[in-house]
Amino acid sequence: MRRLLVASALLLCGCKAAEVAGPGAEAFRDVPVATPIGPIDSLFAVCWPLDALASQRVTLTFLDDGDVAFATAGGASNSSARCLREIASTWPWKERPKAPLTVALPTQPIDGWGALAWVRLLSPSRYGPERGLVDPAPLVRACIDRGGGPGPSLRFTVEAAMVKPGFVGTEAGRCVEAVLGSTAWPSSRDVFFEFATLKGAPEATGDVSPYFAPPGSVGALLDPQVVRETIRAAGPKVSACWNAALERRAGLGGGRSFRFQTNDAGQVTHAWVQGNLADGPAAADYLLDRCLADVLRGLRFGGLAGEGMYTWVFAARG
Repeated sequence: MRRLLVASALLLCGCKAAEVAGPGAEAFRDVPVATPIGPIDSLFAVCWPLDALASQRVTLTFLDDGDVAFATAGGASNSSARCLREIASTWPWKERPKAPLTVALPTQPIDGWGALAWVRLLSPSRYGPERGLVDPAPLVRACIDRGGGPGPSLRFTVEAAMVKPGFVGTEAGRCVEAVLGSTAWPSSRDVFFEFATLKGAPEATGDVSPYFAPPGSVGALLDPQVVRETIRAAGPKVSACWNAALERRAGLGGGRSFRFQTNDAGQVTHAWVQGNLADGPAAADYLLDRCLADVLRGLRFGGLAGEGMYTWVFAARG
């Protein structure tokens, strides 16, 4: 538990530099700022590094010209201060604070919904939809609802805009990992958070069915040779899925395994992500998974009803 301590002397700084934007950032876009769901404090929490000391403080002063100055104390870094300043500058205040606002470390683990509210506040002005998800929270909520609710296993770290799950051995965990993998993070700063409750969560929207096995089973397994030949024939479509993913995430690579069911006509009726069956990392990316599931649903497997499985191994590009 981090304790709040008295702040030491402040060093006033009117810096305007923002944290370095994430990979592939574009020029700033003129978009309306979405109305936040949670409090600004839940967004401020993402600005503190894992090794920050409880004595650290940043004081934000709201200037008459609309700018925000920051002052650090107790060893707080300028990186944290710039992050806090950007949130405060972008936040759609009903009335801008007249008195200085002093921000300390959170006393609880960083809330995932606050981290995703940070994405929703800042990413739409940086990226278009071709760069990934700029409001991933409704999809994450859909993953968690479908998977039975939040829990301590849904813990994640984002380092240099790459997602590192704490534990994703569940369908809900794989679903959330993939959504976060497709997220257009607003900066390259490291963020660590967990989804322990639904407080601050939006309503669930979006299709997360590719992460959850359908009830029941049709029983018979499809001939692996038929599966390989049919899916390899769709190679150009799979390549298009992969190339689009690399446009968003140049460092993406690894295996992706799907199971699928077919009806009596051999048409795929449901396709879903399995735990990674290939050695090495998983290529976890919601938009890639959605594209691969669409490819599978467009195939016919020789007029056979049954279940099949296939793993792609995608090579990362430097």
